[in-house]
Amino acid sequence: MGLFDFLKKSDKKQENVQLQSKKEPDISKIKQYIDIPASITDKVANIDQITTNNDLDVESRVNELMKIYESLTDDQKRTRAGRYVIIHIAEVCFSERWIEDAFDNFNFAMQFKDTVGNPFLHLRLGQLNYLVQNKDKMHDDLSRALIMAGESIFKEEDPKLIEMVKSVLKEPEDCSWGEYEGQDWEITK
Repeated sequence: MGLFDFLKKSDKKQENVQLQSKKEPDISKIKQYIDIPASITDKVANIDQITTNNDLDVESRVNELMKIYESLTDDQKRTRAGRYVIIHIAEVCFSERWIEDAFDNFNFAMQFKDTVGNPFLHLRLGQLNYLVQNKDKMHDDLSRALIMAGESIFKEEDPKLIEMVKSVLKEPEDCSWGEYEGQDWEITK
């Protein structure tokens, strides 16, 4: 199901799967790894409020966020402003375990310029690949998250994820993973 098919979504339930994590969108982690575009600073409080509003069901939150996305100019939709809203939609879907929709939206966000290499997005894609048992892609995305941001990106995430990554990567020669601070990924922020 693509991003723009969401509004036509049937009432079918998506499969619940096991992964130890918070069942709420992680706004603080988004803000740590994704810059707020200057062109939408006036919309950020509303975007955050909708994203975390547990009084609304997931479909209502996504529809409200889509309205904000649709209110952007065509140019904004193709820039970090559009990406910012899409990431919030993806995070809502992820937190509610709407796996297919979360995949579609995180993958869509990865299509924006200077986004590949963003540790938060690779973390979420790695988690989603874990949930659907795509181990090769899971290891690739989780490894990118660790290499770019260090162990701190895995804080408050299921501990088995970082252990799986460490089992396939060699520890840096000049320090331990615990001391490793990551690489420069600011351009992807």
